[in-house]
Amino acid sequence: MEPEAVPEETDAAVVDIDAERTDRYARAAKKIVGLIVAAVLIFVAQRDLRRRPAELVRGRVGVWKVVAMAGPGALAYLLFGRRRAATTMATPDLIDA
Repeated sequence: MEPEAVPEETDAAVVDIDAERTDRYARAAKKIVGLIVAAVLIFVAQRDLRRRPAELVRGRVGVWKVVAMAGPGALAYLLFGRRRAATTMATPDLIDA
């Protein structure tokens, strides 16, 4: 009677395990980067809402504060919720000829 052959671990199995682990790390890294980007957007939007006069906000400031508590809402505020301030550009005086 011959002993049963024990299947040896192949290089392909090791590569599959490594690829799966790498994929898991890549997904985790993407989530972390996404959370950091969302946190920065929320921080910037909330700070802008505190500092910006109500006349320069499209809509109600209170509504935008609630909407900007989430990453997509903060991005929406930064893109669509702000009005540009009417700035007067300093023009140089005409040069006397």
